[in-house]
Amino acid sequence: MKNKALIFIWLLLFSPFLSFSQEFKCGLTNKLAKIYAEDPQLEKDHEELFKNGFQTVKKGDTKMVVFTIPIVFHIIHYNGSENISDAQVYDAVSILNEDFRALNADSSLIIPEFKSLFADVGIEFKLASKDPAGNCTNGIEHIYSHETFQGDDYSKLNQWHRSKYLNVWVVDKMENGVAGYAYYPTAVDGTNFFRDGIIILNNYIGSFGTGSPNNSRALTHEIGHYLGLAHPWGSTNEPGVACGDDFIPDTPITRGSNLVCNLALQQCQTGVIENVQNYMDYSYCSRMFTLDQATAMRNILQGEAGNRNILLSESTRVATGIDLTSTPICAPIADFKSDLKVVCLGENVQFTDQSYNAEVTGRQWFFQDGVANSLTAVNPIVSFSSSGYKKVKLIVSNATGQDSVVADNYIFVSTDWADFTGPTAIDFETQVANWFIVDNPENNDGNFELISSNGVNNSRCYRLDNFKDVSNATQFSPMYFYNERLGGTIDALTTPSFDLSTTTNVEVSFKYAYATNADALDNITETLRIYSSRNCGKTWNLRETISGAELLTAGSFGYSNFVPSTNNFWKTASFVYNASNQDVNTRFKFEFTASDYSNNFYLDDINISGILDVNTISGATDFNVYPNPGTTDGAIMVSFYNDANPTTISVMDALGKLLYAYEVTAMNQDVEINLSEKLNLSAGCYFISKNNKVDSSSKKLIITNK
Repeated sequence: MKNKALIFIWLLLFSPFLSFSQEFKCGLTNKLAKIYAEDPQLEKDHEELFKNGFQTVKKGDTKMVVFTIPIVFHIIHYNGSENISDAQVYDAVSILNEDFRALNADSSLIIPEFKSLFADVGIEFKLASKDPAGNCTNGIEHIYSHETFQGDDYSKLNQWHRSKYLNVWVVDKMENGVAGYAYYPTAVDGTNFFRDGIIILNNYIGSFGTGSPNNSRALTHEIGHYLGLAHPWGSTNEPGVACGDDFIPDTPITRGSNLVCNLALQQCQTGVIENVQNYMDYSYCSRMFTLDQATAMRNILQGEAGNRNILLSESTRVATGIDLTSTPICAPIADFKSDLKVVCLGENVQFTDQSYNAEVTGRQWFFQDGVANSLTAVNPIVSFSSSGYKKVKLIVSNATGQDSVVADNYIFVSTDWADFTGPTAIDFETQVANWFIVDNPENNDGNFELISSNGVNNSRCYRLDNFKDVSNATQFSPMYFYNERLGGTIDALTTPSFDLSTTTNVEVSFKYAYATNADALDNITETLRIYSSRNCGKTWNLRETISGAELLTAGSFGYSNFVPSTNNFWKTASFVYNASNQDVNTRFKFEFTASDYSNNFYLDDINISGILDVNTISGATDFNVYPNPGTTDGAIMVSFYNDANPTTISVMDALGKLLYAYEVTAMNQDVEINLSEKLNLSAGCYFISKNNKVDSSSKKLIITNK
């Protein structure tokens, strides 16, 4: 009874946060299994490495040389919270140095059975002061990429040479739901060099920001793997299942723990308490490395496996700048974001300076046709005075230097009035095709572009060029994946605006053609989503989703460039849209999320059908159409006062299909439209509309046979 009470007290004292800890899952095991299956010699190399792991450094050596490892953090982000602050990274490095030098304050909680084994590993980490090109760096770079949502070996962008730097990639999501992983040094020799380093979730970095004290030792754990250590129960990811050994002499045989900090744990050897507080366990009460673990890591760091020994060379110290006695002040690298990319005319947009590499002491913004509350603030609020695409520029500086970034066509400002009233059909054969908004967030080669053929009946259409020839790509061609991997990329095409406030029974239809390179259903993960917005893109509502095999119209194209050569490759999709009186300026967005097996996607013939309430059509006296009725072989005159340049005069059929458009800039204008020459209209009902930034008016036009 006394022993049970003692165990309970230990749990209360030393596990105060277990109830809200996030389960830590290390991805090492699955990664090793794959690599070892491909090359069994790598597993033998690791076993051989450990046989020689205890030959150089003696326990408790008072003359121990402290080794310093240059470290760099690559923050892979999509402008979300995963783009963590430099301060959060500095905190993570501080925690590493405390843990590896036995300076962690919570070491006072190490239970008596392991106090004598508590080790100063004699390894420190210092952020690099020079990048691979010799430029000044603070050891932290921020990279905008969809790879933050992938979290695997090919998300390790811009690796700095692993013989000189310990690379850490910080991401938003990880494959298989793990928190992070690193390989043993022997597993990344030869062609696997690009896998070397640590990749980890942003909320396991540091103790604040997106991180937390609970998760802050995960990086210490992964660097243990980077320096050759296994989990205390062995090289599996299954704590608590079977008693196992990490082949470290002074760590007891254990099943390991997972979110349970039982400091009196004795589950494998009677009378032997297990080292639950070890950094390589999953207990969430990590406090220590043992002396033999320290010996193993130091010896492996001085060995050739994974180029670890080169990290310690004097040439590396000089090349990475960690030999400098004081940290240099670098020039900043300019970068920014905004909370909106498509806005209404006059609407406020908040920009954010997210420059990195150094503190910014001077800042100057430039906004094309924009009025800002400040041109030097970190977060200026801007409104734009004219419609169309706008350029944004940011210059940042400090005492060391300056940098600038320019983004042409960065933001699209929508007019106050709609481009079309009521039902509309767009087949991309007219100038209207150029009114679409293309969004290619990563500025890569795969983007929506208007092409002159390959549409329905070989007409004009929009193509998303996603084809990449991966037929020869293997695990031994990492640069392919660095430069060409598409999985998770998002591209969007947004329509012109529609006034549907007086249209009922609205249905949106479109034609599309798509093929994949995948040869297995599990690899067909591409998705097309269609959204609508009533407020110029400030908010979007999902209306339709087509994904996986349902998206295919041409099956698998087997690493060939897909072109819909016949109409048989096209499908029609549609959805009902419940319009209301709020739909005075509505847009639809087609958003395509690619996979690594994506091929080209084509879009054509967007049709907004419905019934226009003719009783609400404007009868403005400054806008007249005559003669009305007209005849198929005659001409009509459109007369109006142009109160706001420019004004567009459009002719649409009863279904809203655009037949003719003419832009007017003169103040008073009579526009003659020769029906037989320009339109070749048949007898029926049509609509003439006048659209500008002041108003939108429509007239019903009746055409009879001659």
